[in-house]
Amino acid sequence: MSTVELQYDASTIATLDAALVATSASLSVVKPDGTVHESPTVTLPSVSTTVASGTTASVLTLASVAGIAVGDVLLVTSDGVAYRCVAAVVDATAVTVALRTPLPLVPDTGAAVAKVRLSATIAAPGAANVGINWRLRWTCSDGTDSITDAQPAAVVRQRWVAPIDAADVRQVLAGEFNTVRPEQWCAEVAERVDATIRAAIEATGRRPWAYLSAGAFERAGLVGIRYELSQRGYAHGGQIYEAQRELRYAFDDTLAGVVGALHYDTDDDGTVDADEVPMFSTIQAVR
Repeated sequence: MSTVELQYDASTIATLDAALVATSASLSVVKPDGTVHESPTVTLPSVSTTVASGTTASVLTLASVAGIAVGDVLLVTSDGVAYRCVAAVVDATAVTVALRTPLPLVPDTGAAVAKVRLSATIAAPGAANVGINWRLRWTCSDGTDSITDAQPAAVVRQRWVAPIDAADVRQVLAGEFNTVRPEQWCAEVAERVDATIRAAIEATGRRPWAYLSAGAFERAGLVGIRYELSQRGYAHGGQIYEAQRELRYAFDDTLAGVVGALHYDTDDDGTVDADEVPMFSTIQAVR
C-alpha cells in the first residue's frame, strides 16, 4: 500500500474505496506518537443505481450511469453477495458500464450497484509536522457491518510526481506493437509501474517524495512499461517468458542506477545539504 502524502502547506484530499457502501464513516489523522491530529468530515458515496436487462458479466446495463466515471470502484450486490468491480468504459447513450475484469456471474436484473469511495479533506499540517509514520484510520458502516481500515501517511514538503503516465504507455504500444488500447487500460499500466518504482525506493529505506525530482526515474519507468506489458502478453517475437525475464532484470538494473544516485533530502528540511549529495546505488539486481 502506497504511503498517502499529506502536503505540509496545502490541504490534501484523502480517499478510500471501502469494501461496503457506507452510510456512516469517520476518519482520524493519527500522528507518529499515536495521538489524533485531526478528524475531518468524511463525504459518503452518493451514487447508486440498479442492473437492467441486457447485462452480461463484463458489461453492466444500468438504470442510470449518472455520476459513474471510468476508474470508479463499484459494488454490485446480487442474491445477497457483493462483488467489487472497476468501471473501464462508461457509455451514457447505451447506459452501460464495461468492467475492467468480468464478474464471476451475470447479476440479476434489479441488483443494486453503488460507488464505494469515501473522501475527506485534510487541512495543511504545517512544517513542524513534516515526517513519516503518520496514518489515516478510517471507520465505516453500512448499518449492518462495520470495518476499520488504515493507510500509512507522511507529511511531505512536495508530493511525488509519477515519471510516466498513460501517454507513455500509448506511445510504447503504438511504436513497438502497432496496438491501441483504451485510455483507462493504459493508465492502469502506468499506475502499476509507478507503484513498483515507489516500492523499490521505499525498500531501500528512502522516501519517494524526498527526491528533488522524479524526472530521473523516467528511463526506468519506460523500461518498467515494457516489463508490465510483457506481463500482459506483449513481447517481440512471441517469446513471452524470455521477454519477462530480461525486462525484469533491465528494470531492476535501471532502478539500481538511479535510486541512490540522485539529490535526496534526507532530513526533510527542503534543501539538499553537503552530506546529502548523490551516492552510489543501494539496490542491485542479481541474475
